[in-house]
Amino acid sequence: MTMVWPQHGSFSLRWQGDVLIASYCGTWNEVASRNLHRQARALWVERGLQANGQPQAWGLLSDAREWEGGTPEALAEWWAFFEDGVRHGMVAVTDVLPSQFHEAMVKSLAERAGRLTRYQLSARPEDGLAWLAQQGLQAKQIEPQVRSQDTSPG
Repeated sequence: MTMVWPQHGSFSLRWQGDVLIASYCGTWNEVASRNLHRQARALWVERGLQANGQPQAWGLLSDAREWEGGTPEALAEWWAFFEDGVRHGMVAVTDVLPSQFHEAMVKSLAERAGRLTRYQLSARPEDGLAWLAQQGLQAKQIEPQVRSQDTSPG
């Protein structure tokens, strides 16, 4: 019998122009990362393709100021989300992290990210949006959020 684990940690997703803003909260397990990937993929598909059949270019702002970390399995599943994002048009990403401890926790992921696409660590979301704008990605209109809930017991 396979155990079905509840989601630990939560996230919200919203398009702001060419930028997908992902806000992360709590301590994550792999279920949170898989749900993030599934919901983000639906948003990527909704954006559609360019006339040449290629995905539209977009950037990711990962706002992890309220993120407390994740299991190794959660980080591995998050990496699958990231790689798939690149295949679906992600051309630049910036992370906003709450501390140097969090920076150390994701250092290897950040290094790998920088090999696949343009990467920047930003001090604040505003700085990240400014950097993404320098990459040619505009974040003007705000679209509704898609939220996930932490389903772990109280």
